[in-house]
Amino acid sequence: MKKFRWRFIVYLIAVLYLAGDLYLFEGPLRSRLGRAAGSGEAAAALARREGIVATVNGHPIRREELDRAVGEYCLKRGLSAKEVSGKRMNSIRVLVINELVVDRLIWFHSQYTAAQSSSLELAEATARFRRAIPGSPAGEESLAVQGFSPERLEKFLQNQAIQRAWIEKIIASYIVVSEQEIRQRYEEEPEVSTVAERIQARHIFIARLGKDAGRAEAVIRAAARRLDAGESFDRIAGELSEDPRTKSRGGNLGWFTRGRMDKDFAAAVFAISEGEVGQPFATALGWHLVEVTARKPAARVSIEAVRAELAAAIEAEKRQAAVEALISYLKSRAKIRYFPDFIWVE
Repeated sequence: MKKFRWRFIVYLIAVLYLAGDLYLFEGPLRSRLGRAAGSGEAAAALARREGIVATVNGHPIRREELDRAVGEYCLKRGLSAKEVSGKRMNSIRVLVINELVVDRLIWFHSQYTAAQSSSLELAEATARFRRAIPGSPAGEESLAVQGFSPERLEKFLQNQAIQRAWIEKIIASYIVVSEQEIRQRYEEEPEVSTVAERIQARHIFIARLGKDAGRAEAVIRAAARRLDAGESFDRIAGELSEDPRTKSRGGNLGWFTRGRMDKDFAAAVFAISEGEVGQPFATALGWHLVEVTARKPAARVSIEAVRAELAAAIEAEKRQAAVEALISYLKSRAKIRYFPDFIWVE
């Protein structure tokens, strides 16, 4: 089942990249770009003079904006621009310029959408933004490097809210989940609503680390003999087990499935019958003595029990597809021009 997070939309519209800069150009530069469009040579010369790496419907994206966005991209991923190879840096710049183009398109279409953000929402968004930048818990230094004053950051985040509101308005009718779709998913993907086999067990664990060869095995086999002689599992576990998480509760591991445990441990434990103590066995960590106290077979839960999960998964898939379709549509309707010579770095 696919998972979707709200960050997906935020990522698609490149919300970290100066969303408020240079979006509404109605002045001389845009006019000159329009006149130069008919001549590739003239447009390239103008782009070089003005430091333009791409245009979206005649609106420029400047090289300094791309450089700043690339810096933000590297900063968020803990990369040092000086240590990144030229080939990789060019790949990053292509990725980022495409994100900036999408960002510009979304901005053009969303600028007239009314969106209100509460002070609490804005504070939470600001905190998330700062946490996304590694190397500075408060984010102040990194924000300053990226040119974000407190006032500019607030405007930036408000612009994000406008873009998200516009996207939600456009895709709202495409992400509705019907009862029929939920039932179909329930029938077609039984693994989603099936609870795996579970067992309840307790164990005595003796670690190998720090002991002479054979010492851990000798201790665990002695424990097995004490159990055979009638001593209680709880008492022996409390005395001998070296698992600090379960020692104080008689070695009780609680309920678990195969997937929750180490492969070798699970293979040995799930082979033990309910109510039985298995033979001592070793894993990479040490020696174990396990009693399986209860077992529940795999079972499928009702559709009611997983209805909300199924609905959320289907909506997430629809949302992702709708956003991708929206971006594709906007690009197909836009006039986008790149100036590769000004995007690459040597």
